[in-house]
Amino acid sequence: MSKQANKTAIGVFVVGAVALAVAAIIIFGSGKFFVKTDLYVAYFPGSVKGLRIGAPVVFRGVKIGEVTQMRIYSLREDMAVEIPVIFKVLPDAFHAIGPEVEEDQEYLDAMIKLGLRARLDMQSFVTGQKMINIDFYPDTPVRLLGAEGIDLGKDIFELPTITTLEQQIGKTLEEVPIGELAESLRNSLKGIEGFV
Repeated sequence: MSKQANKTAIGVFVVGAVALAVAAIIIFGSGKFFVKTDLYVAYFPGSVKGLRIGAPVVFRGVKIGEVTQMRIYSLREDMAVEIPVIFKVLPDAFHAIGPEVEEDQEYLDAMIKLGLRARLDMQSFVTGQKMINIDFYPDTPVRLLGAEGIDLGKDIFELPTITTLEQQIGKTLEEVPIGELAESLRNSLKGIEGFV
């Protein structure tokens, strides 16, 4: 006489097998664990408000990566606060033509000399979210911190940054002599009033 199989045990086994299969498809099907990515760090001047983990990194409008980490470091010597923004760039996003370069750092240094910079740009005016825009700005200074004492791990390349358009507008507005403009406007209105 044979013993009848336990229906509960079979049900648990089937549900567990299905759950494992779904997990395997999600983890290995995306292929993210098998893709080599290059890590970069950028120290943006001022606030990084609106930038979040997962924000896109674009090169001339084409998404090439995303932000992976943001940290806050307080440097004790001069009481400065630095916020390194770490982002990954998929190497398959770029297709190089010509002879191969042996050292990635040498290639990056050559690109920086040509004006390669990172800048925070507005991703959405409605939500205020930002993204990292990488492009060539040859007439801008190279701003590399290479912050000593900040250990971000090996094989992370630093990309120089430039100020955002908002920061440039704010600086321009700060330099505008508002008092003189107001006085000039007041005098003009008095002249118009006298003429009328």
